Amino acid sequence: MSGETRRTQGLDTAWILLMLAASTAIAVLNAFAVHTFHTIDKHLTFRDRILAGFPVDPVARTYPTPPTFPMWGYGWVLVLTTSKPVLIAIQIAAAAFAAWLFVTTVERIVPPDRRPMLLLRAAILACTPWYVYHSIDWSQSLATSALIVSLALLISACQPQRARTPRLAASAICFGVNLNFASDLYLLPVAIAATYWWLQRDRPGAVWQSAAWLGIVFTTLAPWMIYSVHVVGSPLVKSTNQGHVLLIGLGQDPQHRFDVSYSDIDPTMGAILDGALGPQRARQSYESCSFEADPVLRQAFLQRVSDQPWAYLDVVRWRLTQVLLGRVGVYAGEFDSAQNVGRFHIGPGVRRALRRVTASVGSRLQQATALLLPFAAWGAARRRSAALALAVVSIAYQYVSCSVAAMQPQYVQNVLVFQLFLCAEFGSMVFGRIRGADRIAGRLHLAHG
Repeated sequence: MSGETRRTQGLDTAWILLMLAASTAIAVLNAFAVHTFHTIDKHLTFRDRILAGFPVDPVARTYPTPPTFPMWGYGWVLVLTTSKPVLIAIQIAAAAFAAWLFVTTVERIVPPDRRPMLLLRAAILACTPWYVYHSIDWSQSLATSALIVSLALLISACQPQRARTPRLAASAICFGVNLNFASDLYLLPVAIAATYWWLQRDRPGAVWQSAAWLGIVFTTLAPWMIYSVHVVGSPLVKSTNQGHVLLIGLGQDPQHRFDVSYSDIDPTMGAILDGALGPQRARQSYESCSFEADPVLRQAFLQRVSDQPWAYLDVVRWRLTQVLLGRVGVYAGEFDSAQNVGRFHIGPGVRRALRRVTASVGSRLQQATALLLPFAAWGAARRRSAALALAVVSIAYQYVSCSVAAMQPQYVQNVLVFQLFLCAEFGSMVFGRIRGADRIAGRLHLAHG
């Protein structure tokens, strides 16, 4: 083993240990977060149904409708354990592994200058929003780790010296795992497959490889499709809350032009469901996310958009502007609120400071990404860089999809590692050029001196 290899391994070991330590500390400080946006009760319902042998009728808890929202992936994890500390530990370990795999994969294909990857390691280590995102028990954490692993394997498969087929298959399976946890990225595989074809278009079999990758992604959803036929009579590739999200997303309009509020219990939505499903059915818990309610609410959304198309486009523009300007985009933790206050003898001053730092880092990261995305897209096209191209496509997809539907801070945080990658790549480039200019200026000074 060479000295360089030992140094690299030592750096990776230290980096991973520091990541795990930082993540554990953040998780402890955020241990009693309320995080009301989570869906753990519904996942526990899935656990009950899995253990009961997938009955059609309700099993227990407060979710009486067929469990087509949310996806069932986290329910399978809850079959293994319902211990919150264990779940958080699993999420932390998966996140650290995903970050390590992405960084080391990209590092193998960059030029000898390792500054971008060193900068990326430092950025991930210092990025408190990354740790906060994985400090609560919810399905998005593991879904995001599966996404990062999938794209890391796909980047590796783009390299000609690598055995492509196993990496392509593993990448597709990991993306399918992501979709079994959360379906908000269900159209992204199409864009990823097209991007892979574009990257590999000069090589034999690129079309078939892209198609095979896409086919494997959706094949991993076959068990979910079979289950959904069992419970609602129709094969599904996603959860059934799309109509719910689209309709109440209109409530984010700052000018209130759609007579809808951004609330899971919006009265307008309730009245629509009353008329379509009957009052008794419509008032059941989370009925608005059921298979029967989904087409009703999607139609209501489309009707409102068709009545005021320019107003809707204005809302989309406003939401996208909010994230690009860094006014929304991260879950900043609840260190200084609710039951977290006073826990573990950590005072409110430290907790408030940590929350402010997290929110500020997230905001600055969104702003930097907005500035760098056009340059990253140009660099990906010019260099045909798999890492840059896949990062840009993933970020753009999530920004656009959340702008079209509903912008929630936690749901653009799943591309955070890709945002950090863009910042590290171009930050290193700028730094290198400044250093180069300084060296040239120094030589000129010496020559004239």
